[in-house]
Amino acid sequence: MMNLVFPNYEKSLLNIASTILTHYGVKTQYKSIESLKAELDKNYRNVVVFLIDAMGSEILGKHTEQTSFLLDNTVEILTTVFPSTTVSATTSILTGKPPVSTGWVGWLQYVKEEDRSVIFFLNKDFYDEKHEFNYNVSEKFASTTKIYDLINGVNPEVKTIEIFPEFRTPEHKTFKNLCDTVLAATKESGKHFIYAYWDKVDTYLHKNGTTSEIVRNHLSEINGNIKELISELDDDTLVIITADHGQIDIEEVELGNYTELINTFRHNPSVEARATAFFIKEGMEEKFEDEFNRNFRDQFILYKSEDFLNTHLLGYGEEHYKLREFLGDYFSIAIDKYSFKLVDSKREFMAQHAGLTKDEMLIPLIIISPKK
Repeated sequence: MMNLVFPNYEKSLLNIASTILTHYGVKTQYKSIESLKAELDKNYRNVVVFLIDAMGSEILGKHTEQTSFLLDNTVEILTTVFPSTTVSATTSILTGKPPVSTGWVGWLQYVKEEDRSVIFFLNKDFYDEKHEFNYNVSEKFASTTKIYDLINGVNPEVKTIEIFPEFRTPEHKTFKNLCDTVLAATKESGKHFIYAYWDKVDTYLHKNGTTSEIVRNHLSEINGNIKELISELDDDTLVIITADHGQIDIEEVELGNYTELINTFRHNPSVEARATAFFIKEGMEEKFEDEFNRNFRDQFILYKSEDFLNTHLLGYGEEHYKLREFLGDYFSIAIDKYSFKLVDSKREFMAQHAGLTKDEMLIPLIIISPKK
């Protein structure tokens, strides 16, 4: 068992959102982060939030020379939400709600009405790429209200802007391109709340591992681009930088090799490779538990899903009406370096996330404040 970190829903990624919402006069039941509140109270014309996918605190710590500017401006170390994955975390910061309430818990989520595991971000079936949905599944079963609408509902004079990388905005091929768009947005007249998301750290980590040269070089690029951007911004712009999670170097476990275990499945697992929902045939629950624990008790914690919910790892608040369906009968959490391979694929991951290790759970709160 590695060093574990549990989500702290008083000092987490969620609380960055609640602090920002409170600043703009939006009521929220979740606490503010005092260090961030103190800066927002200076009433900047522009508030910019960079969320850099997978740039967790432990990743920065492995590349200190390349990330010196980011580290020098790190105010606090927070936890992300759980599962420590992009789907749950970015949804939390963009809604101000924890996963227990949004229902967005992982890359693939089982939807009973479709009898399929759906990738909400892509509106695709995870196990059957050829299948097409004739409607947006997540909008129907897990719709959310974004932070932009919440802010504008109270402050219509604040212009909210969302800036995304190449997969959504083709001209944003590099992080420098993204920063240039942020800079241009701050130069426009009026008040702005700007959310800028970058994905490449996550991609490079998955493919190459946490200490790889390509990761090191890209972090150096981000560090330099942020430093350059700060030098070009006016004194009425606050920059907040964080991550949705970190990553850990992993060894993959091919589930298909465990015949006795998969014979207990009602249908394929869902959610994430390191935070996994299992759906078990009636009457085979004891068999599943025995097989799972015999093979994986030292690498994963196994919960009955009802017991997992009672841990409040998904946060506190009103429970999403389909959450129990999404979580299945059992839920496992990685507590070591191992990660399930959910499909028979040639694609190999060198690093992953969604578990409870400190590498995955700890994220930086970086605040660059011109108003001293």
